[in-house]
Amino acid sequence: MRTGVLGGTFNPIHFGHLRPAEEVRQALGLGQVRFVPLALPAHKDNGDVAPAEDRLEMVRLALEGYPEFICDAIEIERGGVSYTVDTLAALAEGECRGQEIFFIIGADAFSLLNTWREPLKLLKMVNFAVTLRGEQRAEGVREAVEGGLKEIGLTAAFTEIRDNSFQLIESDKVIEFVSVNTLDISATRIREIVRSGGGLHNLLPPSVEAFIIRRDLYGGAV
Repeated sequence: MRTGVLGGTFNPIHFGHLRPAEEVRQALGLGQVRFVPLALPAHKDNGDVAPAEDRLEMVRLALEGYPEFICDAIEIERGGVSYTVDTLAALAEGECRGQEIFFIIGADAFSLLNTWREPLKLLKMVNFAVTLRGEQRAEGVREAVEGGLKEIGLTAAFTEIRDNSFQLIESDKVIEFVSVNTLDISATRIREIVRSGGGLHNLLPPSVEAFIIRRDLYGGAV
């Protein structure tokens, strides 16, 4: 089975996470997508991050009604700073053993792969499903990844196997680029709206909005 893995702070989860995940699932024929909330993000300031258990519960609530979406608590149960390479290795040997894993990531984040822990190991461990928005193009993102890795003394070369699909040379892993619809939604904006007392209609599932109100998250009630 093909399995997608989508990690994130999900602070909070919203339709900007859910819709692209469904588009990638359909485009690549994924049997499931596992949403993995981070315990402590390695690349972000944690000052405005809701407690891990609250973010986990919001993901669980958001995925109700999506039978192919699974909430995976692996990083929160492990605790500490979250590194993608460790989580994917654990999934490959655990819940996703024997499955073809596609790590779902946005093009902007993928372009900065050189800033991640053990980027070459990541590329050789799993397939990548990279979402493209607006004017982003696969070739430009691929070049950015190769250039960034070269800056830190690493080499990764890809060969194009079809439109928007590249294979890592000397590996069976692929990079699939998937164009997705752009939703003008961000978790930062949602938190700002909460603090100002605004409503979150059409930004995230009603069950998540109700949870934010009930838990009085992000410094204000909706």
